[in-house]
Amino acid sequence: MTMLRAERVTLGYGRTPVVHEVTLDITEGGVGLIGESGSGKTTLARAFLGLLTPLSGNIWYGDQTLKKVDMRKFRKDVQPVFQAEALDPRMRIGTSVAEALPRGARGRVKDLLEQVGLDPDLATRRPHQLSGGQRQRVVIARALAVDPRLLILDEPTSALDVTVQARILDLLASLDTERLLITHNLAVVGRLCRTAHVLFAGRVVESGPTTDLLAKPAHPYTRALRDAVPKLGGAPPEAKGRTEAVPARTGCPFRLRCPLAAPECERPPVLRDLGGRRVACHRAEDVLLS
Repeated sequence: MTMLRAERVTLGYGRTPVVHEVTLDITEGGVGLIGESGSGKTTLARAFLGLLTPLSGNIWYGDQTLKKVDMRKFRKDVQPVFQAEALDPRMRIGTSVAEALPRGARGRVKDLLEQVGLDPDLATRRPHQLSGGQRQRVVIARALAVDPRLLILDEPTSALDVTVQARILDLLASLDTERLLITHNLAVVGRLCRTAHVLFAGRVVESGPTTDLLAKPAHPYTRALRDAVPKLGGAPPEAKGRTEAVPARTGCPFRLRCPLAAPECERPPVLRDLGGRRVACHRAEDVLLS
């Protein structure tokens, strides 16, 4: 079942587009948006939350666009989970979590803190008195206060050490709530998301089942992201291609960094079906064979 859908969405700040005609569905089983900084992940997430109006195209929630949907119901159904720094430093933890609750339900704060594995006594403290992992759990508890159908998580573990990351991932995996995960961490997507979309320079370059994308990428950029992940006990990964090159303005945006770039890459690739996934690369078959 599709919960949210972007249909040929172009997004920008002012008149400058930064996301270009993206079409993708947020479906059951968890969906990941993968890409390096500046790829357009957070911008697209803001559009899904109704915080950014598309320059063209539409965001659909059910059979209505966000322009027509009842936003009070939408805000209850779809909740963001930002990084822990989103907490107001002046507010006590209990007050912060209770903000989203009706007055008669303020007693749920204790239950929500326990649900995310926190001692209810922390409700009297302020954010600076908690660790990074504890603050991130508070952000999740606050989002869960309205019993959402979908959580939109923007890099929820990026500022945490690996042991705290593991606890947060265990928590998210245990929740009976769908999720859209924005991250550059492929391991996190593999843990929490059934499907994934890879963004480069504001364009979807590969989409499909997460296990397929991680095991056998069909786009050179997806493969570069996967190969950049350090392996325990192995040699540090080597950067391949011109990692500092900016996206090309014509043809394939990735061609100036691509180790497989060929003359045909001077033509813009289209997102096409290939073996149960979609990929925007003229040489995708060669990538799968290499």
